[in-house]
Amino acid sequence: MLRLARRRLTLRRTAGPTRVVAVNTPPLPGSGRPSGVPYPPSTPLHRDDLPDRGHPGAPAAWGLRAAARILDLVIVLLPMNLIALLIGDRSDAGVQAPLWVRLIFPITFMVYETVLISRNGRTIGKLLFRTAAVEWTTGELPTPREAFIRALVPGIWYFAYLLGGPFSLLFFLPPIIYLTSVADTLYRGFHDKLANTIVLAVPKVPTAPER
Repeated sequence: MLRLARRRLTLRRTAGPTRVVAVNTPPLPGSGRPSGVPYPPSTPLHRDDLPDRGHPGAPAAWGLRAAARILDLVIVLLPMNLIALLIGDRSDAGVQAPLWVRLIFPITFMVYETVLISRNGRTIGKLLFRTAAVEWTTGELPTPREAFIRALVPGIWYFAYLLGGPFSLLFFLPPIIYLTSVADTLYRGFHDKLANTIVLAVPKVPTAPER
């Protein structure tokens, strides 16, 4: 995708009449790695700035996003559950595992999200449900920093929840964070806005980026 430099108009005073001069400003920063998802040349602010639902590049349907998220959570829960079954203490109440075993889940979650989103824009769940996270400002693949922030916003509450005690109530915060995308025109949740990302529908075969 071509990077378009922005232009702004400034007023320059001279000895004669005031003139309006166009001054080039640096392009918006980004990863520089095309995502393969169709994207407008300028940052989309309204729903009409993106394709209609069902077309590549449109905001991903919330149902697809929810299904992808559930699948990803099942995947990242597997290592913790397997280790807990192997070394945990079994009782009538279930399997009790040490704190370090329970912390495997949020750590795995954030590593899984950060690595896959920054490399491909797609986790396994997003791949199967044909959605992708891209930079909101450029449409490129998210940077590692953006992918980490996107994972940290819900992930930090999983850490707190697993500490137990009064923090157990914080388990409901990650779902609430994801649900904030429903109220946004572009389906950008709180985690997307902090990380400068947007989740879009992708074509069956990603389009070759323009060069």
